[in-house]
Amino acid sequence: MVRSPFEYRFCFPDMAVLLACLLLGLHPQTGASGELLETPAATPSEFSLQDLSGQIHSLGDFGGRVILINFWASWCRPCIAEMPAIQRLAGALQGRPFVVLAINVGESRRRVQAATRRLGIGFPVLLDKDNAVFESWRASVLPAARVIDCRGKIRYRAEGPIEWDRAEIIATLQALAAEGCGRPSTRPPAAVQQATKGAINQ
Repeated sequence: MVRSPFEYRFCFPDMAVLLACLLLGLHPQTGASGELLETPAATPSEFSLQDLSGQIHSLGDFGGRVILINFWASWCRPCIAEMPAIQRLAGALQGRPFVVLAINVGESRRRVQAATRRLGIGFPVLLDKDNAVFESWRASVLPAARVIDCRGKIRYRAEGPIEWDRAEIIATLQALAAEGCGRPSTRPPAAVQQATKGAINQ
């Protein structure tokens, strides 16, 4: 499959690294790959994005929970490889004030729908078609992630794939969910209810 310059910009920000890895048959890891890094608490940029059914969601719709924002694309092999671990993480934190939002970067609805079905993703998928959210959140590679606490502040970040179901990561997010997170004052958005139901029935 031919990659666009946009796609290579995220997977391979350094062309010299790209050429070396192609010669060696390797896929380069960029940023702090494999690590969930604590970051000074910061207020994230708000967004309004459509899900796969066309319903619009804002970040505020998911308030009162710990939110894992995962930026991904279907052509990004490390993104696909880490998805099962993200789903296991979501299962481990089921019943706690926690939600995963998978924000697809730059792809068509049809392509994302196909990838979501193939992967059996059981959490909300939102469409960042023009890459505006990816850029405003200052992500630099795919996959990338940000963890938001119950007060709406970014507390952790990751650049590159993560083993999200590692015991220490689960413990970190459990502790974050215990920091003053109460049950949301409003009913969860329909996308969350539907995704949770689908995950249980799988």
